[in-house]
Amino acid sequence: MTRAWTVRGGQSGEREQAALAEGRAIVGWEELDDLSGCASADDVGELLAKAYPEEAAGTIDNWKRQLWRFITMDIGDYVVMPRKQLPVVAIGTLTGLYEYLPQAAPGFRHVRTADWLRPSVERAAIRGDLRDSMGAFLTVSELSRRDAAMRVQVLAETGSDPGYVGAVEPPSGPAELVHDVQTSGTRQLTARDLIGLWGWQRRAAEVIDLVDQELASHGLRVDPHFTEVQLDGLVTVSAKETAEAEDAPGAVPGGGIRAPGEKPDVERPTDRDLTWRIGSLPFVREVVTVRVGDPLSHAVTPMIEHDFSQLPVVDHNSVLRGVITWEGIARAQLGGGTATVSQAMDPHPETAREQEELFRRIDRIQKSGFTIIVDGENAVIGILTSTDLAGQLKARIEPFTLLEELERRMRRLTRHFSMDELPQKIRKTRELGRQFTLGQYAFLLEDPHCWAKLDWPYDQQHMLSRLRIVTKYRNELAHWAVDAPAEDAEALAATARLLKLLKVVDLDPAA
Repeated sequence: MTRAWTVRGGQSGEREQAALAEGRAIVGWEELDDLSGCASADDVGELLAKAYPEEAAGTIDNWKRQLWRFITMDIGDYVVMPRKQLPVVAIGTLTGLYEYLPQAAPGFRHVRTADWLRPSVERAAIRGDLRDSMGAFLTVSELSRRDAAMRVQVLAETGSDPGYVGAVEPPSGPAELVHDVQTSGTRQLTARDLIGLWGWQRRAAEVIDLVDQELASHGLRVDPHFTEVQLDGLVTVSAKETAEAEDAPGAVPGGGIRAPGEKPDVERPTDRDLTWRIGSLPFVREVVTVRVGDPLSHAVTPMIEHDFSQLPVVDHNSVLRGVITWEGIARAQLGGGTATVSQAMDPHPETAREQEELFRRIDRIQKSGFTIIVDGENAVIGILTSTDLAGQLKARIEPFTLLEELERRMRRLTRHFSMDELPQKIRKTRELGRQFTLGQYAFLLEDPHCWAKLDWPYDQQHMLSRLRIVTKYRNELAHWAVDAPAEDAEALAATARLLKLLKVVDLDPAA
């Protein structure tokens, strides 16, 4: 079966230029001699350890897997080479076995002959999930999931990515994640599935730290970080050792960016920025768009039909070119004649990236009424309106306001109990002058004498059950979380119902 691989060029772009000119796929490791006699990845590792004695064992293990992929790729497999200084990738097929060219310059000696079918496929023509896989920092990695090989073939034939529809099974656990990265070089999964490997459903602060620490302990990193996308957004996990910033000085021996002997910077999980990002919000991803050359009617019809206030204007690769609003439509039609989208569009719409800080953008979103979410190639991937933003802020604030009111009403309903009437378990809290927690109110409600004195027209066990559900919900919300607490719809509804019951027995003073 034909497979697809990413083979990255050098930092300066010289290796990729030579690869295209000479019809080869080239990797670096300039201190490394001929690998033709290697029968396994371990054999490659032994030669690497001799050539780079200062490198850590983990680095050697990482490099040997990449080189073994390069040696064992089949003739006919597709190769993708991201162009370092251009917004394009080159796509070709392998036509020859591994060769070592001792006469070539250092860093240009480990090669495979290749037929570069399309040397300049626009990155914007490639869907985000496949582009992220291609963008892994490893010199050699396999594009193995979400129909990647088939899509690369179509890209080579047509210059267009057919995309992928459907879910991908996540790894069964952290061990399988590590195995997948070691085998292919990268592994894509959703942020939800990633934290789910360690048994979590929401990205609370302690969860983020734990998952960061687990990834680091396995020598892995994730791009973008799993806090910077929606819970069901894709992230790409790769080996951490060679995944350094591309503008760092020096060069990884395979064509990346770290020099032999230079130790990688270790990103400390405790230093992770916990800021809310635009990507944390569930914005609209199925965006209706129009093209620059379309008649204006192509914009007016969906705007009326779906009650849209704006439509992004894009090119054939979904790259943003402007935006259509009712104001622009009115302005274009005042000129008379047959108006086009290009005459009505604003070429400088409000845009944002998923990784941007949310609260720095709120004022601008409120002023313009929307922001168009674009990726690194300026392709439209979503839209966030001020109405969407208001709904999301409500979803995040409502649980806290309901719980605050519920606690205050419980406090008012029970403040008439004397110290002697309180259950022994919670007297100490009152003696210290502290307020009871929601969990402590359960001791009061389950006490027969206290329940009798409350004289509520409710079933005691029903109220206790409700209070325990809400207490658990309150404890979960005590920790900062990227994800909206309203995702726990049943717990939120239980909180609202319990508050409704309390309002009946705790009447507010007349205005």
